[in-house]
Amino acid sequence: CRDKQAQAKSLKQKDKKLKEALLQVEDERKQAEQYKDQAEKGLVKQKQLKRQLEEAEEETQRLNASRRKVQRELDEATESNDVLTRELSGLKSKLRRGNEPASFVPPRRSAGNRRAIESVADGAEEDAEIRDADYNGTKGSE
Repeated sequence: CRDKQAQAKSLKQKDKKLKEALLQVEDERKQAEQYKDQAEKGLVKQKQLKRQLEEAEEETQRLNASRRKVQRELDEATESNDVLTRELSGLKSKLRRGNEPASFVPPRRSAGNRRAIESVADGAEEDAEIRDADYNGTKGSE
């Protein structure tokens, strides 16, 4: 009888330890599942941030290319402005010295500015022809 009681007591203790171990295993499984979920969320977030970084880098490259283009255009406009300023200064100097015929040298880079200068040059030639002609259209020097 005593032996059976001791075995029953031992069985209850072992059963209790088994239940505690099973509860601990279940808790650890739940914790492992939570860690796995957190890791998956972290990977999703990492991929999202990586994609955002790539998009930001592409946008930066696009903006840098645009900035370089605008800088080139500014440099060309500045160069054209310098040429036109020198040309204007020369023309003013010629006007101060007298009504000598002006020769125009259009800038090399910008076709739009070249056309504008050529039209001004054509106008100057026409003005010279009108100035040299009398009211009949005949030359005053003839």
